[in-house]
Amino acid sequence: MSDLSQSIVLQTFSNSNPKSSLNTRNVLSGKASGSMGFQVETEPHHLHIYSHKHNTHVTFTRPNKEPIISLSAGNLGFKKSRRGGFDPAYSVTKYAFERLIHTGVQFEKLELVLRGFGPGRDAAIKVLMSPEGKLFRERIIRVADSTRIKFGGTRSPRPRRL
Repeated sequence: MSDLSQSIVLQTFSNSNPKSSLNTRNVLSGKASGSMGFQVETEPHHLHIYSHKHNTHVTFTRPNKEPIISLSAGNLGFKKSRRGGFDPAYSVTKYAFERLIHTGVQFEKLELVLRGFGPGRDAAIKVLMSPEGKLFRERIIRVADSTRIKFGGTRSPRPRRL
């Protein structure tokens, strides 16, 4: 119960004047005036995996969405229709992880953002579950799906007459 009396919320209520508005400066700033301080949550880095039937793109970004590394299956030498399969997507995801480890990017939290329904989606998840993805798998805090869904959209073409 003594810990509760020293919490930031109770200190904020006790410091505020009943005639004035509520003082939330301590709560919103993340700084505690008492002995019981807390650390402000840091934003996670993002791993974007965009997969469609012709290619797979892997982008690792900072919390403010600036890219650190961005690769696609074409960067590894897969050309034309060979870019759209499971194996190129596995290779590009594995290569991106190796480059991130080699460059020494420091991050505590990671958000995985998947987009599209191509074969690269499953391949990227397989890489995360493999030993190559152990460093990244431990730090994932959220998995999001940002696949775009068409509502209504444009008028479909007329039916073909034979």
